[in-house]
Amino acid sequence: MSGEPITYERCNSCGRNWVLPRTLCPSCGSAAIEQVTACGNGRVFAATVVYRAPSEAYRPLVPYRIGLVDLDEGPRLMAHLQGEVPIGACVEGRMETVAGETIPVFARAGTDDRTAGGERGDGNGTGNHVGGQGGGRHRSGRRHRP
Repeated sequence: MSGEPITYERCNSCGRNWVLPRTLCPSCGSAAIEQVTACGNGRVFAATVVYRAPSEAYRPLVPYRIGLVDLDEGPRLMAHLQGEVPIGACVEGRMETVAGETIPVFARAGTDDRTAGGERGDGNGTGNHVGGQGGGRHRSGRRHRP
């Protein structure tokens, strides 16, 4: 994948890692924080398909995949997913420009899928979570709305 590497923050006092910038460690309160470059590898923890764009800039991409990715270094982050990336899949990611914003984008490890939207939808036409997870229902038991 092209693009810039993904970075995260690490506390030099307690060793905790996290993604969103902070001035103090969320675990121990230390100000001894450093920015670290991630290796870019991780595993998909959760995934879904977005059918309603959050802004006009994202409207041409709808439907597109997003997911929660656990980086090999520990932090979990939300990212765009390219291509067919099921929950549990090993992925590689970089910071890419999508809809005018620089965001983390991941594709299945070992692929060279560089299209911002990748394959659209969940592949089975149901509008369910990626891979058809949930049988048309949210984990809370509510029905999905297309």
